[in-house]
Parts: sequence; structure tokens; C-alpha cells
Amino acid sequence: GVPVNSRVSSKIQQLLNTLKRPKRPPLKEFFVDDFEELLEVQQPDPNQPKPEGNQVNVLQGEPLGVVTNWPPSLLAALQRWGTTQPKAPCLTALDTTGKAVYTLTYG
Repeated sequence: GVPVNSRVSSKIQQLLNTLKRPKRPPLKEFFVDDFEELLEVQQPDPNQPKPEGNQVNVLQGEPLGVVTNWPPSLLAALQRWGTTQPKAPCLTALDTTGKAVYTLTYG
């Protein structure tokens, strides 16, 4: 005695259509052939602000003495120093006036 409507509501149909779609896009959508764009030389923007201040140059330090018990790599040296000198500063960042801004410590 209850009338049955064979039409599916639009919300349920929309949900079904969403579930039927593939979960991941095809691989071709991830890879874009932009080789043509890479060949073009991009011109700098004339409205881009110009750098200010002095140019920073690398300073030539004193030559290091030859020591036979040096670690073979920088990572090995950092590990050795970090285990023998915990909480010692290993890297300091300076601002433009030469004041220490950030200091990174070992371990």
C-alpha cells in the first residue's frame, strides 16, 4: 500500500557519482612537459626592486694546519665535536650589523 518512488534523490546520485570517480588522477596529470618553457630565457622584471648595500665577498682565512687525527668528513667531525663538547655553539647567524641573531648548539 505504500507508493514506491523509483527515482533516486539528487543527493544520493551525486554521492554515487563521487564514489565512482577514480581515487587518484592518472599519472599523465602529474608530469607536464615544460621543456619548451625551460628553453626560454626569462627577462628580469624592470619593476623589481634593486639590491641595496655593499656586496658581500668571501674572506680568505688562514690555512689550516695539517693534523693527522682529523675526522675523514665534516659529518664525522661534527659528531666527534658534539659528543665531546655538548651544548657548545656550533653555528651562529649574524645580522647586518654583526650581532648574533641565532645560535645553534650541539646535542
